Amino acid sequence: MNYKKIFFLPLACITLFSSSCSNKKESNETTNQLNSGAVVIDVEKALKEGTSQYLSQFSSEIEYVRLEMADEGLVAGNARTYVLEDYIYTVAFRQILQFDRKTGKFIKELSHYGNDPEAYQYTLPSMHPTTSNEIYVRTGNRIKTLNSKGEIKTIASAPSEVENAFEVEDGYFAGYIKNMSCTVKELIVIFNKKGDVIKSFPNHQQCEPNRTNSFSLRLSEGLFFTSKNDVFFKEAFNDTVFQVTKEKLLPAVIFNMGEHSPPYEKKEIMEDDDYLNMYSVNNIDLNDNYVFFNLNYQGKTYSAYHDIKENKTHLAYERYTQTSSFQDDLNGFIPFSPQYINDQNELVSHVEAEVLYDWFRDNTDKIESLPKSLQKLQDIDREDNPVVMIVKLK
Repeated sequence: MNYKKIFFLPLACITLFSSSCSNKKESNETTNQLNSGAVVIDVEKALKEGTSQYLSQFSSEIEYVRLEMADEGLVAGNARTYVLEDYIYTVAFRQILQFDRKTGKFIKELSHYGNDPEAYQYTLPSMHPTTSNEIYVRTGNRIKTLNSKGEIKTIASAPSEVENAFEVEDGYFAGYIKNMSCTVKELIVIFNKKGDVIKSFPNHQQCEPNRTNSFSLRLSEGLFFTSKNDVFFKEAFNDTVFQVTKEKLLPAVIFNMGEHSPPYEKKEIMEDDDYLNMYSVNNIDLNDNYVFFNLNYQGKTYSAYHDIKENKTHLAYERYTQTSSFQDDLNGFIPFSPQYINDQNELVSHVEAEVLYDWFRDNTDKIESLPKSLQKLQDIDREDNPVVMIVKLK
């Protein structure tokens, strides 16, 4: 995707990197004209027009890899799954497991929690692998990576105020600074391996500080992710996804959320009930053809994708479920909720063993029509490891 065109954005949106460019009630057509190179997604319109969505709209094949159960290979809760060319990794709190990409056979746990030189203090489940297919971990302000052999190395020291960081160029990192105090003037800083800041991108937005004794439970308001060799960044109270380089922030995707856009100025004082009535977009990933994301609104989660060539957003809407996912019309099996896109043009997710167990129990009349490879999953136990779902994108 050619993001250089994105600088044809309106002057106000270029000047205020972090400001919302979607609060004005413009028509979708006008917004797209003004923001030419950036992908603009009308979230409100997509939700109003939401209906059942199907895997066949963007894929013709889905693969299932059953992760082997082993004494040291029980996947922890709330894990994220990353599928690389040769391996599958599950990253959870204080746990990183490695499995064979084709068979799902458990190989080993990578490193461990601790204070010794071969350990880490923090796993980063939501952080994509590096562009060289290594897994990020942290120890204090030291940014570390784990390779496929389980070898750990420190690749940089981050400035103390940096919450999340990602390497954007060999030896140079982008770091996000969380603005809990509402006094932080920088949004992202570029720093070298020694932690020396060489450039900063300002935070032009202001918020009202929380003057009570309460504190925020949000673990992170800003996350980096990758598409091939490009690095992107999204802040929770911002409608724009930026491509991050050593020199520039380039608006790449704008989520037009209208009146349901979470107000940055109230981010530290907003009540939970108020936040539930705002749109929250996460699990964002993209390639040259699609932008996939989840929309959270009023306690429900909707899977969605934007077809870049068609300039159309497709949002899965199922009235009587808490989670609306993509229906599997390829095999007639369980719905699919994407997590991320890997470099092999595969859309990845996983399903918990308990969900599969319940599906086979409740759909005995559908088992015979499943492919033989899926029928083999019916012996799964509730306590087994998750099964990885890999969708081949068109």
